[in-house]
Amino acid sequence: MSGISPKLPLSRDFEDGYSLNKTLKDVARQNLKMLILTAPGERIMIPDFGVGLRNYLFENATEEVLYDLKNRIIEQAREFLPYIRINSVNFQQEAIDTNGLSLEPSLTSNYLHVVIDFTIDSEFTSETLIINL
Repeated sequence: MSGISPKLPLSRDFEDGYSLNKTLKDVARQNLKMLILTAPGERIMIPDFGVGLRNYLFENATEEVLYDLKNRIIEQAREFLPYIRINSVNFQQEAIDTNGLSLEPSLTSNYLHVVIDFTIDSEFTSETLIINL
C-alpha cells in the first residue's frame, strides 16, 4: 500500500520498506508535532518556522509563560499548517500516557503535558496530540 509521507523517526517496515503515514490524520499529527518541537531558526530558509517548545523547558510554569506558549502554538499552526484548526491547547501537571490513562503521581512530578485538540478542515475530523515534557 502506498503512503503519503515517511513516518518519523524513520524505521524499517517489511510492507513498504520504510514506515509511511497512510492517512491525512497521521500526516497532520506528525506535522503539528514537528512544528511544535522545531526551534525558530532551526529550519533552513524558513527562520520563523517552529514554536521552540524546548525553549520553554526550564521556564517557571506561570500563567504568562503558558499563555505565551499557547498563543505561539496557535499562531504557528495558523501560518504554517493552514489545513488544520487548533481547537484548544491545554497544559496538565498530572501525567497521562499516550492512551489517555493517568499515571501514578509519584512518577510525574516536574512534568508538563501539552494537550492539543485540532480539526483537519478537509476531513471534518478532530484529533488530539499529547506531548509529554
